[in-house]
Amino acid sequence: MQKLMGVLINTAEIETAAHRAYASRCKIYDLDARIKALEAAIPPNQRTSSPELVKLHQELNQARAEYAASEAKLEALKARHAGAVALANLLAAMVQAGKDTVELEAAIAEALGEKQVPPAKQGQADSQPAQNAQANDGTETGTFTVLEVRSGKSPGVVRAYCQAIDGTKHAVYAKNGAGQALTVGKMVKIRYRQGEKGLIALSVSPVQTSNTGLPDDRRIR
Repeated sequence: MQKLMGVLINTAEIETAAHRAYASRCKIYDLDARIKALEAAIPPNQRTSSPELVKLHQELNQARAEYAASEAKLEALKARHAGAVALANLLAAMVQAGKDTVELEAAIAEALGEKQVPPAKQGQADSQPAQNAQANDGTETGTFTVLEVRSGKSPGVVRAYCQAIDGTKHAVYAKNGAGQALTVGKMVKIRYRQGEKGLIALSVSPVQTSNTGLPDDRRIR
């Protein structure tokens, strides 16, 4: 869980992105003011031929592009940090309740790109290849928090908006039992394949523990 703690503690990236976004926005205001002042001093029919005015407009366009890029990066970093905070809170709550956290820790490690070997298999770690999130059949598995669920255009199909552990958001399409398992506010593990408009859920299983304190491995198809 060192990588999760690193995301929680290290906010330098967020601060740097925020400073860059602020600097770009200030530059936009400054260039816009300079352009207006220069346009007021130049007759309208001569503005397009003014080298200085053309240069200022180019700098303004570049500053706007830099601002958009820095804002996008800032939002992504903030979403990643918020996701890490939610996971840390969930993990702490499960530990406090005395529940088994092996499944949740494995899902967190997988999302953060960490290699984690289950305790029962540590003795076989050197002889077995590491498992990837992507299976040989082209499907992938990920852990998501369900943000919103709507009825799809086809009967029995639901369209859910889910947030991955890394903060990215995806449209997830599911039907039958898999669609019923997509409940707003719940964390779920989804086996899916890529579709044209989003992720096609093949199976959905809740990330939780049973009443006995053991991981609940029931999978809904």
